[in-house]
Amino acid sequence: MAMTLAEMKVGMHDKVAQQVVDIFLRESEVLQMLPFDNTVSPQGGSTLTYSYIQKKLPATADFRELNSEYAASQATVEKKSAELKIFGGKFSMDRVLKQAEGKYNNMAFQMREKILAAISLFHYTLINGDAATSTKEFDGLDKMLAGTATEFGTDKALDVSTAASLKANADEFYEALQNLIRTTECDALLMNTSTISKVQTLARILGYKTESEEAFGKKVVAMDGVRFMDLGNHYTVANGAATANPVVKAGVSRMVGPVEEGKAGTATTGLSDIYAVKFDANDGFHGASLAGSNVISQYVPDFTKPGAVKDGEVEMVAATVLKNTRHAGVLRNIKIA
Repeated sequence: MAMTLAEMKVGMHDKVAQQVVDIFLRESEVLQMLPFDNTVSPQGGSTLTYSYIQKKLPATADFRELNSEYAASQATVEKKSAELKIFGGKFSMDRVLKQAEGKYNNMAFQMREKILAAISLFHYTLINGDAATSTKEFDGLDKMLAGTATEFGTDKALDVSTAASLKANADEFYEALQNLIRTTECDALLMNTSTISKVQTLARILGYKTESEEAFGKKVVAMDGVRFMDLGNHYTVANGAATANPVVKAGVSRMVGPVEEGKAGTATTGLSDIYAVKFDANDGFHGASLAGSNVISQYVPDFTKPGAVKDGEVEMVAATVLKNTRHAGVLRNIKIA
């Protein structure tokens, strides 16, 4: 049976495990709503494969004359699979630091930071993952939706980069968003910080913006009941410096528009995309996880045992799945800068 992390948390008896899951939920709107089908187990080997049927095209109906037969047609489905991937991280801590920490709980700080890193990586892979490029990753929405009937906006860039262009193109922008929302029957739009600011401004201009609070007291912004979700940044560290990269890429350069006189469109900069998802384990976008697991595992250092340096770890085993190609989509080439 598919369950959300919040539902899994209710059945946990380990208080530390509850606290870890609680941080995941507080820091990720996606994980608040994403159901996980926890049915995967090794099948006589070392692979963790989730097999499913993806709905491609619906069944059709027709009229017929007396004494004639219907033309046979079937709904189109495709057997697919997703490999669960293991990700997370480890930190090390000397027992002397633990003994001397006083009011400052260094271990809790390190655990929380590792959780935030795992959330960041999950968000990034959910959008940008490509198992063909890196076997450690699962496929993300960018790859899943490329070339599908719910990939919109490939033929032109929609300029909302300035206040003036946003007002001038507000109706066209709203229509494109509505087409994306209605076609996919989505629950949420996934964006970066810059794009979500544009969409919120559009919703305010047109009077469709609503605000409420989620379970953890944070503000939820929506339009026509569809939540706006900012997936934030994914951080990489090299040579002692951290770099923040938007999970939903911003400032992208692409060739946009129809091919004319042998040229593959027009070079356009400052682009981003908007992803739409319907969270549904039976007929939409969801997660897959190990049978009987809670998706997230934590390993807390035990400083009562010998050994000067102890390790702590946070780990997830999961993948994302799209069972119906009509229940997720992407609006490409929104010019935000």
